[in-house]
Amino acid sequence: TVEWTTLGNDFAHTRFSPADEITTDNFGDLEVAWEWDGASLGAVSGRSTPSYINGKLYTVAGARRHVVAIDPKSGETLWTHRLPNTGRWEYSMRADYGKGIGYAEIDGRGVVYMITPGFFLTALDAETGAPLEGFGEPV
Repeated sequence: TVEWTTLGNDFAHTRFSPADEITTDNFGDLEVAWEWDGASLGAVSGRSTPSYINGKLYTVAGARRHVVAIDPKSGETLWTHRLPNTGRWEYSMRADYGKGIGYAEIDGRGVVYMITPGFFLTALDAETGAPLEGFGEPV
């Protein structure tokens, strides 16, 4: 399995993948397996690039940049995270411009990072979508 862990798949943003299951010979035979509908989250632009990490797709959806984990085989939404209303969100000039998520392994734990429309950095547990306890506090 080939993972796509950053916006451009690597830190040089090459968008290259060594995956070889889809070729010019079989491309015309591909069929849509599922379509994920983010309408309930206000997703209309489709601007974000999903990341494929440890068997899950992670992306952001809608003006609020809901963080979403999706099962890539079925299209089932595994979890979502929505930020609370804040004054910075209400007056954000960057609503719906999220390009995706960041990801890191911290002490063996998957962490999903997202910049909010109000310019806050949020860290979530990759398995549950729960905010990391204590994240952002002085260390």
